[in-house]
Amino acid sequence: MLRIPTISILSCNLFGVRDDAGPRHGGFRLSSLRWTFGTAVFLIFISMPSLAQTPPDLDANNNQKNDSTENESAQQDDSGSDDSGSDDSGSDDSDFDLSEFDNPYHLGGFFRQSIQGLKPFYPLDKKYTDITSGSRLRLRAEYDEGPFQAELSGNGDFLFTNHPQSPAFAPLYASRIRNRLLSMETIQDHGDYLIRGDIHRFNAAYKGADFHLTLGRQAISWGEGRLLNPMDLITPVGPLIQDLEDVPGADAINTSYFFNSYDSIQLVIAPYTRSDERDLGRLRSQDSTAIIRYKGTFGNLDMVFLGGRQHRSYVWGTELNITIWDAGFRFAYLGRQEDEKFHTDYLAQEDTHQFVLGASYAFWGELRTNLEFFYNSRPYGEDPYIPEQQQKELEVASNQSDPELSDESFFRTKGRILTRNPYLVQASVGYNITELITGDLFAIWDPEGGSVLYGPQFSFNASNEIIIVAGARLYSLGSHPEEAEFQGAPPQAFLYMRWHF
Repeated sequence: MLRIPTISILSCNLFGVRDDAGPRHGGFRLSSLRWTFGTAVFLIFISMPSLAQTPPDLDANNNQKNDSTENESAQQDDSGSDDSGSDDSGSDDSDFDLSEFDNPYHLGGFFRQSIQGLKPFYPLDKKYTDITSGSRLRLRAEYDEGPFQAELSGNGDFLFTNHPQSPAFAPLYASRIRNRLLSMETIQDHGDYLIRGDIHRFNAAYKGADFHLTLGRQAISWGEGRLLNPMDLITPVGPLIQDLEDVPGADAINTSYFFNSYDSIQLVIAPYTRSDERDLGRLRSQDSTAIIRYKGTFGNLDMVFLGGRQHRSYVWGTELNITIWDAGFRFAYLGRQEDEKFHTDYLAQEDTHQFVLGASYAFWGELRTNLEFFYNSRPYGEDPYIPEQQQKELEVASNQSDPELSDESFFRTKGRILTRNPYLVQASVGYNITELITGDLFAIWDPEGGSVLYGPQFSFNASNEIIIVAGARLYSLGSHPEEAEFQGAPPQAFLYMRWHF
């Protein structure tokens, strides 16, 4: 029985699938016609001229490591105070059309063409390299009038691969985002290609002077950790993500109250369903996430405290961020106590404590550096329970298995950082090679097992509307592969072009 070992530090745990799960469909190999089509689409969009005048709205990039509400402080827009005497009102010679700024409705989106290569572990007689072509069209509509805002965006994806029987294809591309309040997601597997669609964001918001309320599907990003961030509990971002536009949203009630410009309190409630309890009239409070969070600023010190319930466990934590000598220093702590009514495994019998200590510094404004130390008091080590639950969750999400009655695999493995070993050292460096090209490299080192995950990435801003990104996620197992954090993780490389309109 072949099993691709799990990348266990990630909440998503993409690669823990067994080869004996059975073929998804026939042994299809890509025809030259499909490869020609995919390549042609990619080249055509690279060569397209700029069609819009506004830069892309990288909503997920702005949300990745910044607090979701701190930048939406109580200050109101002052734009109404300086328009009365403008010289260009009614002028035919104006270089700018300001009418779109007066329109509360905004339409846009992007098209992305990607090619990815992945080398999973197969038996010796099946050493394939999986190559997958993916096309994504996202359409977005926004409303913004005074304190009222609304957002609706959806994805349409078309994917095909040279090896649809790969044990990595279903977890990567055919997996559902499970147990959200409203699914709003469809996947059609046609054997030699895959079509999927989903609602990416769907929310309405009121943002007054001192009170914010957002209802619906949204991204909520907490914490300042660059790679492994235990404070990012609602819509976490892992180091394997290739495009921050892909961060899924949570169906949540998100409220914030601002005492002043420096202090605020936030409450997030995210109900979750279960496969055996899809009736929204029978939602269970025990399956819901509810967390309250305080944030205060004292000079150059930002302080955060949070506590509540997440995925059938109790969580509490704090984060400190301070700027000294032009460098940023941060400390984060998260404690977790599993609810004994649901989680009775060996690891759940004691509380889990996770710490992150990090520092960041930019040299000459061009070279960005970051160093972090991560500690987990309850790694699963040789205990097979967590890997088995991760394996089960992958099979359920990719429709290869039915969930258990209590859906334990979801609530025990999602929304948290699970590691095999207790210590991880994280580092990243980024450099602006030119005004249009940036290079980044991150690495996560497992001192106990000797393995390393590292990811080089280059970005080229071809225009205000087009960005081209190439990168890889690679692994080195070191001298003790049997103890490695990243044992069996498949190397992968990717290239994509994203065109905003």
